[in-house]
Order: sequence, then structure tokens, then C-alpha cells
Amino acid sequence: MPSASSAAGSAAGTEAPERPERSERKSRETKADGGSEAQGAEADASMSNYAFFVKYTYSNECALLAYNFHELVSKLGVFEVFAYRHDHRLISVTLAYILFRYQVHHCDMALDLALTLVYLEDLQSQVEAKPELRERGRDAFNLICYMAFLAHAFNSDRPIRLADWFKEIGWRSFKNCHQLNAYVFFLFSQVRGFKLRVSESHVKRYIQKLCSVPNQAHK
Repeated sequence: MPSASSAAGSAAGTEAPERPERSERKSRETKADGGSEAQGAEADASMSNYAFFVKYTYSNECALLAYNFHELVSKLGVFEVFAYRHDHRLISVTLAYILFRYQVHHCDMALDLALTLVYLEDLQSQVEAKPELRERGRDAFNLICYMAFLAHAFNSDRPIRLADWFKEIGWRSFKNCHQLNAYVFFLFSQVRGFKLRVSESHVKRYIQKLCSVPNQAHK
């Protein structure tokens, strides 16, 4: 299983951890520092999206879900409103890493990502009515990842603790878990209006899209 430091590197930098069976594993210290891993991710910027997710996730199921999630987020126009200065695909890689790292089954992973997409779709209309959300929403990485945290917390009986999200990725953007908790509460209260439940039919439509096999997978 990939180290936690690999995910921390991909969280806010350009580092993207590769599948263990597809690349030689380096020391935890090297991965924590970034170095050649970051350069490798930059070099792969021209790689086709599906091939990128196959290389930088840890199972075929993760690759499929991460690829489709990235494509759907892009179609929603999230990156046109909320900036992220690194390869946008690293956000989906990071989410796939965390859910895989904490042994979330790929069926539950699809449910979490589908609910996240509903939240992001709702947000797009909110930004027009509340321009301040654009500033307080931070960058696309934090917005998407912690919307995913809310979705995961709603769906799971035993969700991954926010302290673990902070340990894996949050420390790059937040001084401490308390500050991260305040940001998550902002998303829950001001963006979601204290409502995490949405239409089941809407979620099911996104699950179908997330689980559909793209043409690139057959090449």
C-alpha cells in the first residue's frame, strides 16, 4: 500500500504517487520531499487522462472512478471558477488515494464521489447568487476534497476522521485540524445550508456515469 507521505505530496504539490507494481518504490523521505516524483508528474502532463489515472492510482476500479470523476468535475466548470495551479487530475488521484488508503470499498467510493458531484453541481448556481463563496471557497483542491469529506461522512457509518484527512492532505493548506474543521463547517453551513441529503435519483445518475467504461480504456 502506498505511504501516507505519497498522498501528502500529491495533495498540494505536483507529486502524484504511482502504483507500486508499475514503478520502483522510493523511500518515504524522497516522496515526502517531492523531488523526482513531482518532476515525473509534470512530465506526464501530456499523457492521456485515462492512462494517467491507470498509472497513478492503485486498482482498476480506482482508475475508472478517478478518471470519470475528473471528467465530470471538469464538465461542471468548477475549474473555471475555482483555481488550482497544478495538474487538475491530481485532485481526483488524491481522493482515490485517501479512500483506497482507508479501505473504502469501490462501490462506496462511487457513492461518495457521486454525492460530491451533486454538491459541486449545486455550488455552481450558488456562486452566481453569492459571489463571496468564490473567495471563501479557497482553491479547487480544498473545495472538492472537503466536499468529498462531507459526502463521505454522510454516506458512511464509520467515516474517515477529519483528523486523518488533515494528516494525509490537510496540513499543506491549514495550520491545524481546528482550522480545517472551521473550513469544513463553512462548507456545511454556508454552502450546503446544513443539508447533506439530496435526491437519490440524482446520485444514481452520477453513479452510472462514474462507473461507465470510457472508450480510452479499450485502447
